Amino acid sequence: MTMPTLMKMQRFDAPNALPIIHHDFHLRRFRWRRRFEARGRVLARDAVNAILPPMRSATLTALVLALAGAVLADAATAQPSLRVPPAVDQDPPIDAAHPALSRAFRILSRGQHMNALLYLPAGRGPHPVVVMLHGLPGNEQNLDLAQVLRRAGWAVLTFHYRGTWGSEGTFDLDGVAEDARTAVEWVQDPANARASRLDAHRIVIVGHSMGGFAAADVCATHPGIRACILIAPWDPSVDAHETAPMSAAQRDRFAASALDDVDGRIRGPSARQLVDILAASGRRWQLAQFAPQLARLPVLLILATRDDPDDKALGLLPALRAAQAARLQVETFATDHAFNDHRIALEIAVLEWIQALPSAAAAGRP
Repeated sequence: MTMPTLMKMQRFDAPNALPIIHHDFHLRRFRWRRRFEARGRVLARDAVNAILPPMRSATLTALVLALAGAVLADAATAQPSLRVPPAVDQDPPIDAAHPALSRAFRILSRGQHMNALLYLPAGRGPHPVVVMLHGLPGNEQNLDLAQVLRRAGWAVLTFHYRGTWGSEGTFDLDGVAEDARTAVEWVQDPANARASRLDAHRIVIVGHSMGGFAAADVCATHPGIRACILIAPWDPSVDAHETAPMSAAQRDRFAASALDDVDGRIRGPSARQLVDILAASGRRWQLAQFAPQLARLPVLLILATRDDPDDKALGLLPALRAAQAARLQVETFATDHAFNDHRIALEIAVLEWIQALPSAAAAGRP
């Protein structure tokens, strides 16, 4: 979700929680190291051309450049750098007996079919599972993150809520968490888990934007969830507070700016009708209400500084703090709601955190 106004993000640290981490410094350091290496090679080449013109040859130039590169590499290695896990940029070994697969199918939710896709990693398994929940309407599905997690040995289930992107039924805000719960129950079904080589006892929920609200709901209320990852989670109550006093014309403008990507992607309410729904009922969808139950789980909360107030967990963070969420980690990126210029940094943050969960390291790998 987006909103037409911006607010400076507040920062909170939960007691005994892991620290808030800002990644821009590490990314700048990583890019500086690359520029340093490239500049060093240019200087070395110029030195060869200027000092040794009579001896200039392809062999000599190559030798000097190789030596310069080795020296610069050692110097750069001495500087801290961003570590890229292999699953981010390397394919895993091929397992001919149990190859990686993508399986498209449908999940029945309240009598209507939802379109679903299961990314299954290579290996015999059983594989731990990530259930990934997209936002409203779901233009950004974080499938790059799904592929990274699969390369790390996780099965990833993605799906479209009822009334979105070809799934049957009519979209309803109350139905989003119901659909997410149904998807988790599909994974937990012993027959499904056995047929797809899934470990139904190791399920992590990842939700972005509206999917973050649904993820918080499911993680707080549904049994058998190992951990919860909330990426810029939407708090509808923030929008309710803003839209309730608006005139009809103001709500028209709000729908045209904040929900401009909704119409044509969902079946049921229009963007303008969703604004009326938020104004009338949004206060009961408070993200912070899930804090006491979430505090009992490992939670990774990822925020963006250039996001809008309704996606900055402004109510959830102090509520988690009050609930003494000891296994909370908060990470902040200097980016927008879709993490458009921090996709790799997002992948690294999620992957390293999820792989550090108990019994998760190298889970499901051949």
